[in-house]
Amino acid sequence: MTGETAATATAPPSDYRLAVPEGWERIVLDPDRWAHRIDKVVKRGLRRTQAGPQLEAALAERMREQAEAAHANGGVEMYVMNQVLGQVPVSAGLVVTLLRPAPGTEAGDLGDIARSLALRATAEAEDVTFVDLAPGPAVRHRYVRRPAPDDSDGNKLAVTHLDVYLAVPNSDQRLLLSFSTPMEPLAEALVGLFDAVARTLQWMA
Repeated sequence: MTGETAATATAPPSDYRLAVPEGWERIVLDPDRWAHRIDKVVKRGLRRTQAGPQLEAALAERMREQAEAAHANGGVEMYVMNQVLGQVPVSAGLVVTLLRPAPGTEAGDLGDIARSLALRATAEAEDVTFVDLAPGPAVRHRYVRRPAPDDSDGNKLAVTHLDVYLAVPNSDQRLLLSFSTPMEPLAEALVGLFDAVARTLQWMA
């Protein structure tokens, strides 16, 4: 094995590949790019509705706030799904985040992540498990968050979350896939879909 080949074999992946269902809209979390993309996504999602300009502007602003928050936490891209399946409107989202250890600290392993999540669990419905995916072992965290009665945004829907943590090979970074949906009656089916998407992840050399 040459020195160059050995270095390549121990280098972290340059990227990842993820397959999402048709109809999921991808937004790169780059402040210079997301405004135009979000406007297009919102217009496409509302084109078959009677929504007026005010609703369109409000949805775009809320999506920009989500993009800003995700980007601030290390998010690199997000996907949104707003479709009508049969007669049922379905909404879901995915944020992909690259987690780095804080300066001066060492990255914990996946076991540390699982223990931390289990200790912070606040509801019986929370579930933290290890799963084996094609790119390697992962921590799977499923939970539900219900809005406070006095939520300032007027949210009334419980949101089902599925977070999947993977170790980036040959690095101290972690990749986090954060799925969510407010469609509680369809949560079981959508979590199955989220699991299927997570299983498509591949590291790229």
